[in-house]
Amino acid sequence: MQERKRKPRFFFCSDVRERTVFMSIAVIRNMDTQGRIIIPADIRKETGIRSGSTLEIATDGTTIRIRKCTPRNTGSKELRDFLEPLYKNIRCGLAISSTDCILASKGCYLPEGAQITEELRSCIEESKEIFSQSGLCPPVPDYSRKVAALFPVTLALASKKAALLLIPEPGRCLSGAECNCTRLIANMITRKFKPNE
Repeated sequence: MQERKRKPRFFFCSDVRERTVFMSIAVIRNMDTQGRIIIPADIRKETGIRSGSTLEIATDGTTIRIRKCTPRNTGSKELRDFLEPLYKNIRCGLAISSTDCILASKGCYLPEGAQITEELRSCIEESKEIFSQSGLCPPVPDYSRKVAALFPVTLALASKKAALLLIPEPGRCLSGAECNCTRLIANMITRKFKPNE
């Protein structure tokens, strides 16, 4: 009796639904040395993936899940809109960061897409509130200010962890009221972007 080969499973998720596409062996692609693969045209068309689309990649054992993100999940105007009123009240540098890069900022020059430091990445991955009046670490390499407070946020299903950061000017101490306001905004961001389960 001949053993049947199992077809690899790729999960393509959208904001509305999740579907499994069984791919034939003929369309399996090899990954290049930089970790890139080519998503076949019929799958791109079916899922609405275009050049420049933002994709989330999550693993579950040996299964790889690829999810098309809406622009709001990656530093869009909606994220910056949360930072505007908070900055007007506390006048302290603010940023929203994933474990990879800065998604949005206000009151400090941190461009969207700037790669964060390894120290900040480790703090965000802990997924808990962290405070330090002396400063935890710089948000990006060669930056004069340090992150003084970090509040975890959820932006999308299966997304990497993210956080709302308070980045005061050197020598400035944060008050309890400023931290409470920031915590409130972090909770509002999570409620806005966390999908219904």
